[in-house]
Amino acid sequence: MKFQYLKLNQLRFVDALRRRGRLGLAAEELHMSQPAASRMLAEIEGLVGQPICSRNAHGVVFNELGQALAARAHRVIHEIDQLRRDLTELVDGSHGKVRIGAVTTAAVAYALPAAITLRRLAPRMELQIDVEPSVTLMQRMRDGDYDFVLGRLTEPQDRTQFDVRQIGAEAVKFVVREGHPLAGRSKLRLADLARQDWVVQPVGTPIWSALSRAFVDEQTRFPESVTYTASVLLTLATISRTDAIAPLADDVVQLLASPALATRVAILGMANPIFVPDLSIITLHDSVLSPIALRFLNLIESEIAAKTLGAFAAS
Repeated sequence: MKFQYLKLNQLRFVDALRRRGRLGLAAEELHMSQPAASRMLAEIEGLVGQPICSRNAHGVVFNELGQALAARAHRVIHEIDQLRRDLTELVDGSHGKVRIGAVTTAAVAYALPAAITLRRLAPRMELQIDVEPSVTLMQRMRDGDYDFVLGRLTEPQDRTQFDVRQIGAEAVKFVVREGHPLAGRSKLRLADLARQDWVVQPVGTPIWSALSRAFVDEQTRFPESVTYTASVLLTLATISRTDAIAPLADDVVQLLASPALATRVAILGMANPIFVPDLSIITLHDSVLSPIALRFLNLIESEIAAKTLGAFAAS
């Protein structure tokens, strides 16, 4: 017996012959002539060392050896076909695993809509989006945890290790509950807000830094009553139950204020806009993304381009 010399096309023939029951039908399915099919059956039986089927007026009847061979051939062919489908999907970007990190505003503004589109195009892909401050994201990027990051560089040496494409600056909005004493007023200055309670992202974060600079620029003392948290959920819970003010990125604010969420928040009308430094798409220098990761990145870049075009048209 020389089972190890059986070829894939021979296994396909055995499987087709077992399913179709006639030599001619198996030959037709595999686009072979009937004489070629007869020769292949003889070759298979030569390798096996004995007949695997007999012929009668109704077609072919597999013996015990032939049934075992056909069952195994069917499983092997199924696995080969599944492997081919998996590899094809991996190559064309419709299957695979993507893991990225993003700061909150980038996750809301770009990663989320891109993920919705990608899920529709590649329903079998596995996608993970970690939402963390840039300091955490970049540490994990250095550890190799992410395909790419939507955030900011946090160490000077990162510029030699990573490729950086800027997305744009974030506008900061001041959010309060509906009915807040300052809601509805326009051209507010930070001095008008300083005595209120605040809920702010932790010290050292971009929004905290931008807020601190803004208070200095307006020659106003930084608030004394501040709760620090990176949690948007805790921030929202705090402003909904108190008169606290929360500085949040504009994209996050627009989501919170949208009819889809129906959160009862108001945006204060400020005299001077505040911006935080540019966000960036950060990838490892000279890295080659998998097809599915590249597809996700392209969708994110399309979201960025659409938003930039919309902002330009609005101006």
